[in-house]
Amino acid sequence: MVDMDKKLVAKGVRRVFDDAEKGALLALHDFDLEAEHGEIVALIGPSGCGKSTFLRLVAGLDKAQGGTITYGGEEIKGPSYDRGFVFQETNLYPWLTVEKNIAFGLKARGVYKQQKDRVQQMIDLMGLTGFEKSYPHQISGGMAARVAIAQTFVQDPGIILLDEPLSALDAFTRAIIQDEILKMRDRFKPIILMVTHDIEEAVYMADRVIVLTPRPGTNAGEVKIDMPHPRDRISPEFIDLRHQIMDMLEFD
Repeated sequence: MVDMDKKLVAKGVRRVFDDAEKGALLALHDFDLEAEHGEIVALIGPSGCGKSTFLRLVAGLDKAQGGTITYGGEEIKGPSYDRGFVFQETNLYPWLTVEKNIAFGLKARGVYKQQKDRVQQMIDLMGLTGFEKSYPHQISGGMAARVAIAQTFVQDPGIILLDEPLSALDAFTRAIIQDEILKMRDRFKPIILMVTHDIEEAVYMADRVIVLTPRPGTNAGEVKIDMPHPRDRISPEFIDLRHQIMDMLEFD
């Protein structure tokens, strides 16, 4: 069970990359963000503005040159099972079945025997029932995305990081999995940070949308999405929120 009192807090985050041709590239500059459990926060902005870089910093896969990122008051210094990452590529183990892919992390931690019921729970919640013994090459891209998401949720992490895992899917499949992620959020209450280039996806899924400036990425503004789920994508309120974000993305 997640600790609902924990918060993710990023203050003044700065990340610089060394480029052999261009020298130092400032990806993030003075970036701030706070998120609470049960909340979905979407990061949106131009390509190269540091959205995915920030997810990697939260995951502990990279280190900032300035500022702090804390979870539950403790500074993030490296990877943890308490922070799950769903990448744009599914990266499933091709030699393992759907069931064993989902169980892999629990087995690596040595907790599978105590928590193996969670594997079937995730299979059922993600609509994978009947495909437990299938291998990655035998399932569709949409099902592979569901397996990757289940791999992460089965660990019961406090923070889930989504780096456009649905971007390669057709619109129909993408909409279905968006709803499944929302159901998982309602059930398990993690903090979810999601990177997307799709404004409609951000408005449909997120409680708040953080808009980043072009590189170096920093806070350009925030849009709060105060609409109940399921959200009507063609309602005047939904369309107005889309326009608000689009206006913020039209930088001078």
